[in-house]
Amino acid sequence: MEKKNKLCIGCGEEIHPKRLEIIPHAVKCVACSTTGKKAAITVTKGEGDHTYNETIIMDREEFDRLQELEYKINGKRKDDISHPDDDDDEETTDTIEPTEEI
Repeated sequence: MEKKNKLCIGCGEEIHPKRLEIIPHAVKCVACSTTGKKAAITVTKGEGDHTYNETIIMDREEFDRLQELEYKINGKRKDDISHPDDDDDEETTDTIEPTEEI
């Protein structure tokens, strides 16, 4: 008896056999899936011998909002690359202007 292929409830196309192998109860193909890309940040907690890292997994949109808030607060992102031409010797104080009223 030949196994019948499962169709996506979103578009009606066949769900890839490998997807069904991994997620047997899948009812949507990859293209119709509502699950988006994920991102993670690592947070170091504790002190001294009791230091540990925690990984926080979130939706990509939430990660992008967090990066924007960090940029507003710190004036740069953690993933910004410092350039050799930058003067690290001078201390500067930046004033952050709010972009919208809270």
